[in-house]
Amino acid sequence: MSSREVIHSNNNNKHHNGNEVESHDENKKAISQSQATQENLENIFNPKTYVPGSNKLSRQYLQERLSRSILHEFSIDEQKARIELAAAYRLAAKNGWLESIYNHITCNVSGPNNSHHLLINPFGLNYREITASSLIKIDLDGNTIHPGIVGDIFGINKAGFVIHSCIHRARPDIRCVNHNHNWAVAGLSATKSGVIELAQTTHVTGEIAYHDYEGIVISLDEQERIVRDLGNKDVMIFRNHGLLTCGSSIGIAYYHALTLCAAAQIQSHACSMAMNKDNLLIPEDEYIKRSMAIAKHFTNNSYGTLEFAAAMRELDYDQDHSTYPDYRN
Repeated sequence: MSSREVIHSNNNNKHHNGNEVESHDENKKAISQSQATQENLENIFNPKTYVPGSNKLSRQYLQERLSRSILHEFSIDEQKARIELAAAYRLAAKNGWLESIYNHITCNVSGPNNSHHLLINPFGLNYREITASSLIKIDLDGNTIHPGIVGDIFGINKAGFVIHSCIHRARPDIRCVNHNHNWAVAGLSATKSGVIELAQTTHVTGEIAYHDYEGIVISLDEQERIVRDLGNKDVMIFRNHGLLTCGSSIGIAYYHALTLCAAAQIQSHACSMAMNKDNLLIPEDEYIKRSMAIAKHFTNNSYGTLEFAAAMRELDYDQDHSTYPDYRN
């Protein structure tokens, strides 16, 4: 029997010499996916594919959907943006920058008549499942422009829209916004001192803004304060929450997040070893600012380009041994 067949078994009772015998395999009915209606398939229990909610949330169903590519429907520039953004989500998963299905990374893409649209993750996919074709395209008011390959199953996270749309609207120089709840940064965000410029990695991150905690970000009223607190910086810590990094490219936003997460871990280690702040060796401001300036032009390429290209190659090597759909689809 094909592995794509779903089995439904009706057990009948037989009587032999007065003894009741149950026949477990009699009257089996095999319904193939090509023959059955969607309703039939959804109503038949299969322990090998079962997940809560719907069969459309199962690995088998989504793996087939996510293996499709609709990149040909978009411009070359948008195809590039989709591939890079899908890579950023996979890298976030690889680096542990995820909290189940939550957090968000967005990218600004051009629409008709000089309009701007955002690419964002389908709310419900694991970051390791996200592909270029699965990204949902919305306008700055949260309306769906293109649902991607699984938009009929998943919507978008309102908190993601509230945080990201206001920054994209206020800062046209920003193409990508990366927000996550990395544990080290979330822990650091709950300290009064915030980031301490302890090490070169911290300096490479650049200047950091702060936004005070107001609960889960779902109120449009908070957008004005988010934009105000970010100002002209590209890195911000949400107090008692997590991080937000921005850039004129997906690679820049990614690399800012990479260095900030590393800086938070360095600070955690240093503080635990020093026992108190008086025992911390903090560089002079002159050298901190010098390192910040040098980092922006350390290679002949745009900031974050070589770093992100190397990270994408690492994903491609991983993909050779992965059962997840190719992020480039």
